[in-house]
Amino acid sequence: MNIEPENTGNRQTVSSYRDHEIVISGTVYHDSLIVTPENKPEPWHIGSFGELTVSDLIALKKYRPDIVLLGTGRQMHSIPAEWVFTLLEHGIIIECMNNQAACGTYNLMLAEERNAVLAIMMEEINR
Repeated sequence: MNIEPENTGNRQTVSSYRDHEIVISGTVYHDSLIVTPENKPEPWHIGSFGELTVSDLIALKKYRPDIVLLGTGRQMHSIPAEWVFTLLEHGIIIECMNNQAACGTYNLMLAEERNAVLAIMMEEINR
């Protein structure tokens, strides 16, 4: 799916997303990533939703996000309610959605000049 970012200047935007790849500011990636507006995407050690821990999400606090958009793979998964409360105690607001929705929402947040962090899990897929 091609995503047309608008009004994002020199920020790291998602150009397109497919189940096995994501294109960010012209660079193709195949692995899980942390994407922030101002910095080059960073590898993320989470390959699937089943590997995720609340500590992995708390670690995203270092990016000082307005919101964390958690791309949970091809399917949307929800984190446990107690994790949401723990994250709020750490000042982290999180929204879980499938990767395609997370990519589009990330670009919208950038257009609104919000400091969104995209944490996206790229599941292992037979290629």
